[in-house]
Order: sequence, then C-alpha cells, then structure tokens
Amino acid sequence: MNMKKRGMILGMIFLLGMLIPLISAGVGISWDKESALVPEGTKTCLTYKVYNPWPQDTAVSVELSTSLQEILSSTEGEITLIPKDTSSVNAIPVTFCFRTPKIYEKDCWIGNFAICKQECNGELKTYEGEVEVVEASGGEFKGAQGSATRISVSAPLRVRVQCIEHKRNFTLIYVVVAIIALILLLLGIFKKKKSKSSKRK
Repeated sequence: MNMKKRGMILGMIFLLGMLIPLISAGVGISWDKESALVPEGTKTCLTYKVYNPWPQDTAVSVELSTSLQEILSSTEGEITLIPKDTSSVNAIPVTFCFRTPKIYEKDCWIGNFAICKQECNGELKTYEGEVEVVEASGGEFKGAQGSATRISVSAPLRVRVQCIEHKRNFTLIYVVVAIIALILLLLGIFKKKKSKSSKRK
C-alpha cells in the first residue's frame, strides 16, 4: 500500500471519528398538517410526532421560527424525553400550544371595548414559518445527554388568523337605561313618601 492510499484511508477514518459523535443522538419529526386556521385571541394546540432512532436518550422542546413568533401573544411548550431507539412508527406525540393576539380592528362606540361590531370583509391574515423541534441540553432535562451542538428538525407551518364577524351589541345601553329607570322610580317613590309624611304633620 503506497503512502497516498494510506493517507486517504487515515483521512476517512479521521472524518468518521469526527462524525460518529454527531450522529449518536438526534431526533426526527413527522406531522399530518402544514396549516392551521386559528380565530384571533384564542389558544390553539398542535401535536407533532418525534422519534429518536439513535442509541442515546434525548430531550426536546418545540419552538416557533421568528416569523411566527411575531403574531403570538403567548406560547406553551414542555421539554419531553424521547427514549433511544424510538422508531418513526412508535413516534412520541409532543404538543405545543400558542395564543394569537387580537389582530382585526373593531368598530366601537365607546373606546375599544363597548358597543362594538366586527366586519370581516378583507382577506384573512396569513403568517408562514416553521415549527422547530430542538434538542434540549442535559441541564434542561435530568437524564438526557445533550450533544455539544443542539440538533433541531423543523416542519413548515402556515397560520391563518380567522376574523370572527359579529353585530353591534347594545346590551350595555339596555343595562344603563334600566339602571337610570330604576333610579328615577326609586326617587319618585321616595318623593311620594316624603310628601305624604309632610301632609300628615
């Protein structure tokens, strides 16, 4: 074996030695939908299936890409342990919840909260990004051995924010009118009683 071939073999062995630690742990993701119709101001939960075919336990969390975080008022995600040798057939469901803020403007008579109506004539606002399953470090989850580099996989997600149309609600006016009428009635009764008592004297 000449020096050139020997050098090539040693180089390949060196590269394999570098790659083996990187592929000793990791995760895969499967999903059944790439879009969600979410009413504004509501909490929505999505479930993804995560598997780990490598010979080492790993812990993961679900995150959203920056383009989707812009429309979220809050997110909820737990760190989940994915045992080693978990195949795609036995993938573990991981749930991720988020809440969309109020996006569409209402037509209100008082401030932005009373006697309002909502018209939905325009197109639905749509945001596109990715759901990322990220490997957690060992310190974040007891018992999991995180790798030196955080491994992540992603799935595409398109969120369409639904506008909920409703007519103007006059309940507040009815309540105020009823209170005023009750006050006037009580004042009238009080005046009558007062005039009767003064006549007796």
